[in-house]
Amino acid sequence: MKIKKKCVTVIIYKDNELLAEFPTIQKAAHFMKAELGRERIPWSIINKGILENISYTHTNSAVYSFNQLSEHANDRRPRRKQPQVDVYSPPKKSKFSRLELIEFISRHLDQIIHLKLQISDQRLKKYHISPKGLGDDLYFLTESYHRQNGLYNGKYSMTDFITPQALLILQQKEKAKLIFEHIIPKNLYLNMLVNKAQQGRLTYDEIYNVLLKYYYTCTVTEEEDYSLPSTKMQDGWDGQNAFYRYQLAGIEFIENPKTF
Repeated sequence: MKIKKKCVTVIIYKDNELLAEFPTIQKAAHFMKAELGRERIPWSIINKGILENISYTHTNSAVYSFNQLSEHANDRRPRRKQPQVDVYSPPKKSKFSRLELIEFISRHLDQIIHLKLQISDQRLKKYHISPKGLGDDLYFLTESYHRQNGLYNGKYSMTDFITPQALLILQQKEKAKLIFEHIIPKNLYLNMLVNKAQQGRLTYDEIYNVLLKYYYTCTVTEEEDYSLPSTKMQDGWDGQNAFYRYQLAGIEFIENPKTF
């Protein structure tokens, strides 16, 4: 009597679209080696994807996810035209909206500033209505938005952008080498809000417009951070181009996948 070999199918998805299917993990791993342009077979990516359902984000922001089906699992599935849909749904991408984030922060920051203006102790009020005090509020409101919307995967998942080298480090879980960086130094635009607040003329619309125009963040490496002026924009900035400081420093960045 012949013993029928157990058939294993590995399914690979790219950006939630079916990319390829393979009868063995070995063949799937060799495929991913070529797909990612690796010198070595990326066993850890395949194993984590199958065993722990952990997707992999490439430096070009493409997201790969994996599923493994056995012959018995195939037998149990209902006979339909696309039975794999009933067995596995690729992980959904997080839906991040910058406009929603800015609206959320602006609404709460407006409330916070009005409360701070009621502080009777002048020294305490001066601290809380300062670029430093508002900067702390900005960070915690950003974190609150990400947590409430299921987008939070750590501090560095919250930035709008990330450099390719920083993403590689983040994938290797060496977070101590990373910096949460404001693309425009936050003291520049928070000073605008502070001055208006002290004059009693700050409105929600003013907060929203300033943050929409200037509040961008990026995860960078320590080395990349050293190449950037920390509290000002370089000479020649027109006050409009939010990415001028990075362009002059020669730092490239991509959209943050927010999965790490």
